[in-house]
Amino acid sequence: MDLKPMFKPKTVAVIGVSLSNDRHPANVIYNKNNLRQKVEVFAVNDKGGVYQGEKVYRRISEVPKKVDLAVIATRAETVPEMMADCIRGGVRGAVVISGGFAEVGQKDLQDSLVSIAREADFPFIGPNCIGIYAPPLVDTLFIPGERIVRPEAGQVALISQSGGILVDHLIRFWDEGVGLSSAVSIGNKALIREMDLLEYFSGDPDTEVIAFYIEGFGENEGRDFVLSAARCPKPVIGIP
Repeated sequence: MDLKPMFKPKTVAVIGVSLSNDRHPANVIYNKNNLRQKVEVFAVNDKGGVYQGEKVYRRISEVPKKVDLAVIATRAETVPEMMADCIRGGVRGAVVISGGFAEVGQKDLQDSLVSIAREADFPFIGPNCIGIYAPPLVDTLFIPGERIVRPEAGQVALISQSGGILVDHLIRFWDEGVGLSSAVSIGNKALIREMDLLEYFSGDPDTEVIAFYIEGFGENEGRDFVLSAARCPKPVIGIP
């Protein structure tokens, strides 16, 4: 799977933007990227309409440009359909913000996402995550900009299963003047996991150090991760 379009996208579609609730996670993400990031962003909602003077597209297929990254923030039961629509529309990867999957006992629903993605060789982060912050291009963290400090662009990649821990470390990095190539919350890590991100950032020319906050591994993953980290040409750091 090619992860580069997820971390260095030129176009982003935010699926689930509300026409009536500016506090909806999709709206927060759309507004941050539309106003502050360099990526070109499109709003998607099956009702269509206009949001803050910009057209809201009913489906990914209506967006007038090829979409590199889709951010999905809709009800859990609708996410498989949204993902399938992204794949049909030629989207190159997704961040699934939505919760309501394995973390609440809906493993079958989560497995359906993985099955759809694997069949199409389609990478996605999540579900149940806050996603990607890759300055100055894209920011899928659904915390309003005035409530979070964000480090400047730099050469450290930060990966965390926990969104809350990720935000805590963003504050720490900002306090200490550490810049980021990317910060990633992987949530339920249904498809993209620590090993995939280690491989990607090992080859990313904009990253010199890779830092992980790890809550646990699946069966046999821990040993494979340690061996891969030992072979990595860049420093790999576990952070508390």
